[in-house]
Amino acid sequence: MKAIILAAGKGSRLGKICEGLPKCLISIEDNTLFEIQINTLHACGVDDISVVRGYEGEKINVPGLKYYDNPDYASTNMLHSLFCARKEMAGDILILYADILYEEQVVKRLIESSHDIAVGVMVNWKEAIRQRSTIALEELEMVYFDSENRIQEIGKRRTEEYETQGQFIGMVRCSGRGIEILKRNYDRAKKHYSGKPFGQADVFEKAWQTDIFQEMTELGVPLHCVIIERGWMEIDTPEDYERALTDTKFVRRLVKRKTNWDNRAKFYNSLDWVSKGELLNAIVEIVGVLRGEKVLDVGTGTGKVLMALKKQCPEADYYGIDISQGMLDKIGASYGFKLSIREMENLQGFKDNDFDLVTARMVFHHANNLEKAMDEVHRVLKAGGRFVLCEGNPPDYHSIQFYKDMFRFKEDRITFLLDDLVNLLVRQGFRKITSRTVILKDMSLNNWLENSGLPFRNIDIIKKMHYDCGVFVQKAYNMKFGNDDILMDWKFSVVSGIK
Repeated sequence: MKAIILAAGKGSRLGKICEGLPKCLISIEDNTLFEIQINTLHACGVDDISVVRGYEGEKINVPGLKYYDNPDYASTNMLHSLFCARKEMAGDILILYADILYEEQVVKRLIESSHDIAVGVMVNWKEAIRQRSTIALEELEMVYFDSENRIQEIGKRRTEEYETQGQFIGMVRCSGRGIEILKRNYDRAKKHYSGKPFGQADVFEKAWQTDIFQEMTELGVPLHCVIIERGWMEIDTPEDYERALTDTKFVRRLVKRKTNWDNRAKFYNSLDWVSKGELLNAIVEIVGVLRGEKVLDVGTGTGKVLMALKKQCPEADYYGIDISQGMLDKIGASYGFKLSIREMENLQGFKDNDFDLVTARMVFHHANNLEKAMDEVHRVLKAGGRFVLCEGNPPDYHSIQFYKDMFRFKEDRITFLLDDLVNLLVRQGFRKITSRTVILKDMSLNNWLENSGLPFRNIDIIKKMHYDCGVFVQKAYNMKFGNDDILMDWKFSVVSGIK
């Protein structure tokens, strides 16, 4: 099953909410509307997705999709945009607006329709648009249908009220035969009406999909409704957007968070890098000799750093913090670590000048406020205490942009070079700063992605980015391709300083 998403419009009714952005890139629950759509389609088995772009179209650039551009988006409308992707119009196809949210059940109902042209219709439309202004109500595309769900009329809202009416939800499913019928009717209408009024449009080029559907209905072409009662939302006005932000019960059923920490905890210890001796040994070596010290591990995860330190010095007093209870639950009580839920920016409960050693492995790239996190580490360290910070790095300058682009589909992340880490410690007043570079050889891309708790759509995107990256990036990572996997060399920096 293919999908064509129509994302060429400017979204002027949303005003400043999407100023400078295509409407589909507005943010909802830390995901874009577009990402939510793609994840839902992919979950329904729809993975051949084409997008028609227009306004600020270059900003819609999710890897793994096909793109078609409508350079005349300002003077055309939905119907014209659809046929910019004519190359894709063969076989079974879903045609979708880009400014809608929908649950999997809505997509599946359309896919399962036996009709050649099946139009999604929300019958509880009054509830769906209860907050809209009068002007916005006039823009509704309404559908009037008979007892067999065959469409009688479709288009912009009329003043009359009918019992058998609903709102077009911007989703159409066409069979292979249905898409050929649609193409023939479009070609006929374009030949006759190009530059002339058509349907409710001033000229054919500004027609909506519903204008061609209305004419097809008048000519006796059967179009049928797929009735939807719930599980759909349009984002066309500020009121719609506010509803999407506040109706979290609905939206959070759709959003696949990039990093779900409790879910990630289930697989965390299966990640090759987490238990790699080379990295843990480098941290232990740079810490030096421990005796009866008091140690805090920030972002301890499943406690691997604490375990490595305890093996070297059993008598020290060990503390660990993390934001995920799921992670901390993976640490056995027999270790005797004192564990608690805390953010790195707020070490409230720990006294000033209390710890001899603070460690932080692969956590500072998640900081919401780096300076505050550094202030807290410095506060709880004793004078003469050591701070050891470990972070992953892009392998070289050629790969920095690839690194940033790729991690955009995994998590919100700060990108550090070695210089950045050293400067963090310098600005905080640490002295005797030392560093060490660790290269983990032949790390499996599949192992990393499949144990990171990501939505599978994001996994597919990141994999494709690795397979499609340029030769300089491949060389920087020393990529080895084979057995449907990529083995890579990963770079880490371990930096230490004394308070």
